[in-house]
Amino acid sequence: MVDAKTRRYVYPVDLSEREDELNLITKKLGVSKAEAIREAIKHHAEHLRGLEVITYRDVTKRQAKAEVREYLKGKERVRADEISDALRIDMSLVNEILMELWQEGWVEPEQ
Repeated sequence: MVDAKTRRYVYPVDLSEREDELNLITKKLGVSKAEAIREAIKHHAEHLRGLEVITYRDVTKRQAKAEVREYLKGKERVRADEISDALRIDMSLVNEILMELWQEGWVEPEQ
Protein backbone atom coordinates (compact mmCIF):
# COMPACT_ATOMS: atom_id res chain seq x y z
CA MET A 1 0.00 0.00 0.00
CA VAL A 2 1.20 3.52 -0.81
CA ASP A 3 1.51 5.84 2.18
CA ALA A 4 -0.02 9.30 2.18
CA LYS A 5 3.29 11.03 1.35
CA THR A 6 4.10 8.90 -1.70
CA ARG A 7 2.79 10.24 -4.98
CA ARG A 8 1.89 7.92 -7.79
CA TYR A 9 1.63 9.01 -11.37
CA VAL A 10 -0.53 7.10 -13.79
CA TYR A 11 -0.37 7.90 -17.49
CA PRO A 12 -2.99 6.66 -19.92
CA VAL A 13 -1.03 5.47 -22.93
CA ASP A 14 -2.37 3.88 -26.10
CA LEU A 15 -0.05 0.94 -26.81
CA SER A 16 -2.29 -0.79 -29.32
CA GLU A 17 0.32 -0.33 -32.08
CA ARG A 18 3.00 -1.87 -29.85
CA GLU A 19 0.99 -4.66 -28.24
CA ASP A 20 2.90 -7.46 -30.03
CA GLU A 21 6.28 -6.05 -29.02
CA LEU A 22 5.14 -5.50 -25.43
CA ASN A 23 3.83 -9.06 -25.22
CA LEU A 24 7.13 -10.39 -26.56
CA ILE A 25 9.11 -8.36 -23.99
CA THR A 26 6.95 -9.48 -21.07
CA LYS A 27 7.16 -13.12 -22.17
CA LYS A 28 10.94 -13.10 -22.76
CA LEU A 29 11.77 -11.17 -19.57
CA GLY A 30 9.08 -12.68 -17.38
CA VAL A 31 7.86 -9.31 -16.17
CA SER A 32 4.54 -7.51 -16.16
CA LYS A 33 3.67 -4.98 -18.84
CA ALA A 34 3.93 -2.20 -16.28
CA GLU A 35 7.41 -3.36 -15.24
CA ALA A 36 8.52 -3.65 -18.87
CA ILE A 37 7.41 -0.07 -19.51
CA ARG A 38 9.14 1.19 -16.34
CA GLU A 39 12.36 -0.58 -17.33
CA ALA A 40 12.21 0.89 -20.86
CA ILE A 41 11.83 4.39 -19.41
CA LYS A 42 14.72 3.76 -17.00
CA HIS A 43 16.89 2.47 -19.86
CA HIS A 44 16.21 5.53 -22.03
CA ALA A 45 16.73 7.94 -19.13
CA GLU A 46 20.13 6.40 -18.35
CA HIS A 47 21.11 6.58 -22.02
CA LEU A 48 20.04 10.20 -22.37
CA ARG A 49 21.90 11.32 -19.23
CA GLY A 50 25.16 10.75 -21.10
CA LEU A 51 24.14 12.76 -24.15
CA GLU A 52 24.94 16.38 -24.63
CA VAL A 53 22.66 18.50 -26.74
CA ILE A 54 24.59 21.10 -28.69
CA THR A 55 22.76 24.25 -29.67
CA TYR A 56 24.35 25.98 -32.61
CA ARG A 57 25.03 29.67 -32.42
CA ASP A 58 23.81 32.03 -35.08
CA VAL A 59 27.06 33.48 -36.46
CA THR A 60 28.00 34.99 -39.78
CA LYS A 61 30.22 33.02 -42.10
CA ARG A 62 32.95 35.61 -41.65
CA GLN A 63 32.82 35.33 -37.86
CA ALA A 64 32.69 31.53 -38.03
CA LYS A 65 35.71 31.42 -40.33
CA ALA A 66 37.71 33.60 -37.95
CA GLU A 67 36.74 31.36 -35.03
CA VAL A 68 37.64 28.20 -36.94
CA ARG A 69 41.04 29.63 -37.87
CA GLU A 70 41.67 30.56 -34.24
CA TYR A 71 40.53 27.12 -33.07
CA LEU A 72 42.90 25.39 -35.48
CA LYS A 73 45.98 27.27 -34.28
CA GLY A 74 48.43 24.94 -32.57
CA LYS A 75 46.46 21.80 -33.36
CA GLU A 76 48.02 19.05 -35.42
CA ARG A 77 44.84 17.22 -36.44
CA VAL A 78 41.18 18.10 -35.86
CA ARG A 79 37.98 16.59 -37.25
CA ALA A 80 35.19 18.79 -38.57
CA ASP A 81 32.71 17.44 -36.01
CA GLU A 82 35.09 18.41 -33.19
CA ILE A 83 35.23 21.97 -34.52
CA SER A 84 31.45 22.07 -34.91
CA ASP A 85 30.87 20.84 -31.35
CA ALA A 86 33.54 23.00 -29.73
CA LEU A 87 32.50 26.22 -31.46
CA ARG A 88 28.79 25.36 -31.64
CA ILE A 89 28.75 26.12 -35.36
CA ASP A 90 26.61 24.14 -37.79
CA MET A 91 28.53 21.27 -39.38
CA SER A 92 27.69 22.26 -42.96
CA LEU A 93 29.11 25.74 -42.34
CA VAL A 94 32.24 24.24 -40.77
CA ASN A 95 32.73 22.00 -43.82
CA GLU A 96 32.26 24.94 -46.17
CA ILE A 97 34.82 26.96 -44.22
CA LEU A 98 37.30 24.07 -44.15
CA MET A 99 37.04 23.76 -47.94
CA GLU A 100 37.84 27.46 -48.28
CA LEU A 101 40.72 27.19 -45.82
CA TRP A 102 42.06 24.22 -47.78
CA GLN A 103 41.91 26.21 -51.03
CA GLU A 104 43.73 29.04 -49.24
CA GLY A 105 46.43 26.62 -48.03
CA TRP A 106 45.48 26.98 -44.37
CA VAL A 107 44.55 23.32 -43.83
CA GLU A 108 45.25 20.01 -45.50
CA PRO A 109 42.82 17.09 -45.80
CA GLU A 110 43.78 13.92 -43.99
CA GLN A 111 45.57 11.46 -46.25
